Amino acid sequence: MSFKDAARAACVSRAFRHSWRCHPNLICCIGILGSDFINKFDRIMKNHSGIGINFPCSLLADGRASSMRHLYLGNCGFHPTINLDLRNLTRLHLINVQLLLGESLRMKRLSLHYPDAMYYAHAKLPSNAPNLETLTLECSTDKMVDTPILPSKFLHLKCLTIDHTIISSSPAYNYLYLVYFLDACPSLETFLLGISQNHMEHDSIIGDSSHMRQMPGHRHDNLRSVEITGFYSAKSLIELTCYILDNTVALKYLTLDTTRGFFSCSTGEHDRCFPMDKIMITEANRAVLAIQTYIERKVPSTVKLNVVKPCSRCHAVESYL
Repeated sequence: MSFKDAARAACVSRAFRHSWRCHPNLICCIGILGSDFINKFDRIMKNHSGIGINFPCSLLADGRASSMRHLYLGNCGFHPTINLDLRNLTRLHLINVQLLLGESLRMKRLSLHYPDAMYYAHAKLPSNAPNLETLTLECSTDKMVDTPILPSKFLHLKCLTIDHTIISSSPAYNYLYLVYFLDACPSLETFLLGISQNHMEHDSIIGDSSHMRQMPGHRHDNLRSVEITGFYSAKSLIELTCYILDNTVALKYLTLDTTRGFFSCSTGEHDRCFPMDKIMITEANRAVLAIQTYIERKVPSTVKLNVVKPCSRCHAVESYL
């Protein structure tokens, strides 16, 4: 049935409309959908949202994926799991999708968005994508990867982005373990760490009289820019920042954002900053104090330190430490 005839039938038959909206097996042909294939296919997918669709795995298996350059997959699963031949792929973006990657020798950009993305990158990526230059990990794990990574496994990686969502109130997150990732990236130039949390229970360095821990590591001769958004007063986060300052020689920019990193009234584009509740503002003020106490004195004159604080106008809440 042509797309036009199917649309007409759906207008006069509720049962027909229900059947094709709920059917999980779809065969989409450009010859049937016509020149506006992408928009029509997008509307079909939206009508099937939430019911599940059987994706034809044969499109990606048996060598058919070897000619692909870019691939973007989101919120789907493969049963059974297939091993993809992505030897010519240069860009891969996965959201809540786990694949067995074959050879990916030309891959330069990779984005992984699912809870254990950090573990996957640590355990499986190094041997599959030796020429990776940009890696983005969006994860929500209960603990950091706490085992060393073989140095230079991300030999050509230049930009590492980690967006970490804290999903519980456990204070066991040890950001100092991210040193293992940094040590595996000898060519790294940019490191972006974003932290999002709804719970503020953690081992704050404020009032902690114990010594700062140090990790044996490598010199990072190429690291030039570091930005941590959602910076707070967790001791391990202060220790990670001090490690970076102690082991870099080319660092030019260090940004520590104690807010959520969203819009601000200072740009002139918004009347007010992104809202923060009293607990968040109090923690941000603790983070500023921690920066002043433990980090500022370590920053060399060649590094531009930018500390983003709560707005004195929009976040004017009486703070306490």
